[in-house]
Amino acid sequence: MSKSSDKPLSTTALAKSVNKEPRELFILLADSGWIEKQGERWRLTPKGEFEGGRYAQSEKYGEYIVWPVALTQHALFKRLPAAPLSASQLGAKLGIGGRLCNLLLAELGWIRSYRKGWQLTEAGALLGGQQRENERSGIPYASWPEAIEENSVLQRRTQQLLGEGEALSVDGRWRALDGHLLSSKEELLIDNWLYLNGVVHSTGHPLPFDGDGLADFYLPAGQLYLEYWGFDKTAAYLKRKLARQALYREHQLPLVEVTPEALDNLDEVLPRALLKQGLVL
Repeated sequence: MSKSSDKPLSTTALAKSVNKEPRELFILLADSGWIEKQGERWRLTPKGEFEGGRYAQSEKYGEYIVWPVALTQHALFKRLPAAPLSASQLGAKLGIGGRLCNLLLAELGWIRSYRKGWQLTEAGALLGGQQRENERSGIPYASWPEAIEENSVLQRRTQQLLGEGEALSVDGRWRALDGHLLSSKEELLIDNWLYLNGVVHSTGHPLPFDGDGLADFYLPAGQLYLEYWGFDKTAAYLKRKLARQALYREHQLPLVEVTPEALDNLDEVLPRALLKQGLVL
């Protein structure tokens, strides 16, 4: 009788054994000619059968592919460090979310928005990107070689997105991805989010009433003003903040307010706040 440790592994279990995401392994096996997609299911190729793949049956899932445990030592898996990365996986390596990663890649011209997903451009293909399609929804997306993480252009752009490296300009102000100069790193993060999400905006925008007050941001599409209230808790700062809020109310100007606590979650906070003011992204 076989030991339980010799029990064949599903492709998902095999992926877990080699510390990779199942989707990565499916892509690697398909690219290596071991499996191929037929309709809605993966099928073994003669190469996959030669390597020990066979079919098993499950009452819940029906027929599926299993592999011998010894396969975890196969030379193929030495290629896994170069296995394709999704935007979420690449973003995790860069320190940003998957959605923001796609927006940054689009800003670089490596992908473009297409059919509710992303289409690889010629520039992206030259860097090793591959066009993929979600198995269930059919939504297109791009995958990337792990080497893309070391791309100097992507590294510089990511640093600028996060307010690192060259984002701090010579005169002490912060240069955003769109070239705007901001007075703080926090404002830069907001500016970069607006820019990557295609929200037209101006910075240091004059308020439409007497005085020399300037709004942090103005969004003309929704006729909205956006203010960032920082960490400063001094009496003088709080007094200015309350006075500014009172002016917005007095002149009935729509205002979106961002606090320091929201900066790590702009993808959740800003779409909701803008929608409440009638601006749909």
